[in-house]
Parts: sequence; C-alpha cells; structure tokens
Amino acid sequence: MIRYLERADYGQVLDLMIQFAEETGIKDLQYDTYDKEQGRRVLLRCEKAGVSVVATTDEGEVVGFLLSMKQQDLWIPEVIRLREMAWYVRPEYRGTSIGARLFFAYVNSAEKLLERGEIKGYTMTKLSSSADFDYEKRGMRKIEETYLKEA
Repeated sequence: MIRYLERADYGQVLDLMIQFAEETGIKDLQYDTYDKEQGRRVLLRCEKAGVSVVATTDEGEVVGFLLSMKQQDLWIPEVIRLREMAWYVRPEYRGTSIGARLFFAYVNSAEKLLERGEIKGYTMTKLSSSADFDYEKRGMRKIEETYLKEA
C-alpha cells in the first residue's frame, strides 16, 4: 500500500534512511551512528512541508519511501519548488512496482500543488546508484549534474 508519511512511521523510515545512506557510497554517510533526533526533525519537515509517501506491506511494515519538502529558490525566494530528498526501496522489494508507485504518488500530489499555485515546479534526483528511470519520458528535464570529491 502507498500512503502519506505519518509520525508512527518515523522509526521504520529512519532505519531505511540509514540503509539508503550506506548504499550511496558517500564516505561521510558511512558512520555507525546517526543522529536520530535530526532525522526526526527532517521527517517532520518532510511530512508537514512536502509530499512524502511510504510503501507498506499488508502487515504495516514500511518497505520504501519517497521524501520531499518545499524549498525556496536561493536566488528568488518567492519561488517555491518541491524537492525530492530521498527515494528508497528495500533491496528485496526492488523489481516490483513499489518504486514506480511511490514516484507516481509523489508526481500526482506535486501536480496538484502546481495547479493550486503552491509551487512553481518539482524535482527528482537520480543518484549514480539509482535504477535507470527515464524522467524525461515523464515530462521532466535534466537541470544539473552533481559531482563529489571526498577527503
């Protein structure tokens, strides 16, 4: 089932966020301990000022999420965009429709925000470790690439 993020989900989503961070391959995110309070603050902001959805099993276990929040444009603060922050599906549930269903739940909600004039646009991020998903086929256009050099 795909539904909006709720506070009752925070513990399970935080555990999945740690798995997500470890899979990125970014050294700074490979720590053994994470600040769960900071994680809860991020989730609260994603829940209240964004479109954040979770995928659950029939038993209520969270097996995937897509988190986003509204952000002001750095150069033009009156321009608000919805920014996807993280999209993750547990490895054993990949290859199912869960990832796509999370994406389309996000897109459908973001389109409603666009129609109401609450945002000027919305984004998706594609990590080097992400599955090959054609965003341009879904009406989006590439606006940047990000590179990292680590110490």
